[in-house]
Amino acid sequence: MRLTRERCFISAVISFASSAYRAHTAFIDFAPYLFRTHFVGKYPFKNGIILCDCVVRRGKYEIRRLHGAGGTEAYSMHMIESFNKTVDYIESVSGGEIDGKKIAVLSGYSYSMFRRIFSILTGMTLSEYMRFRKLTRAAEALRETDKKIIDIALDAGYDSPDSFGLAFKNFHGYTPTEVRNGKPFRVLSRIKLALSIKGGNTMNITIQKKATFTVAGINFNDIESSLCPKVWKDLYAKHTHEELAKLGSGRSFGMCHGVEDFKKINYMACYDAADVKAAKAMGLETASIAEAEYAVVDLCGKVPECIHKGWKYLFEVFFPEHGYRHSGAPDFEVYEEGDMTSDAYRMQLWVPIEKE
Repeated sequence: MRLTRERCFISAVISFASSAYRAHTAFIDFAPYLFRTHFVGKYPFKNGIILCDCVVRRGKYEIRRLHGAGGTEAYSMHMIESFNKTVDYIESVSGGEIDGKKIAVLSGYSYSMFRRIFSILTGMTLSEYMRFRKLTRAAEALRETDKKIIDIALDAGYDSPDSFGLAFKNFHGYTPTEVRNGKPFRVLSRIKLALSIKGGNTMNITIQKKATFTVAGINFNDIESSLCPKVWKDLYAKHTHEELAKLGSGRSFGMCHGVEDFKKINYMACYDAADVKAAKAMGLETASIAEAEYAVVDLCGKVPECIHKGWKYLFEVFFPEHGYRHSGAPDFEVYEEGDMTSDAYRMQLWVPIEKE
């Protein structure tokens, strides 16, 4: 019985590999992950991974034989282009129905296989991605236009305000009316396949309107960014964290402001300061921050590496995808207590935004 199952499985794998290869897809690149994820463990024998790797090696050999040494790279680029064109089509459909045949033509996979690959690559189902993208666009429309909520719901593919409101709150945490009135909302960026997946859940970003607040600390102008730790060192040489935390909520900020030369920055190591009088009595500089809308980026990892990754994601993915830019107002590194050298350290970036 085991031999029969094994032979059946081998036959299925070879059939799958052949059809994928004939369709000029990126089977060679996806195969190890596909089979380890979806086949191994579902069949009662141990040779699935060995078989998979043999098929992959054979496929790579055939590509090199037919297309030269650069064949695998060419197929990888073809796969990337096909995937992104397919996502372009999905984005264009918006509130309509997906045409499975169109997906097959663009991606080279059947609709069901494309959905499986999409889920593997992004960590979410295709239907979830489509729903979350519609709800992202709906929140942006609420904030940026005067369209009626019912019209935005219909544009997003919902038949009634109630069903739209429930889905909207489940995703964003607030009702459509609350988001229109300034409450934060989540943003799911468009998926784009490159050497790695960009967009999706790569970074958790919400759009939040922050009321006016005041900070107090030490400010250095026209310095190299590498000198920012020295600003904090000078601040803590004069006052302890406990003393500074008592000025307000206890939250600490690295504020970058008035930047004109990308090589130099103006940087303030500061704390939230509800008690401005006490802050001035301590000899600290204060700054009043006007109400603004921010892209709030959740970061996790060592400092400053996680900060650099956050900025990179904003400029490479978030800003181009959603039509935002830095408004020119002060931006903030928002620190939490914890070990900043730990891979598990968590903090935020608050980046003031405006539409292009």
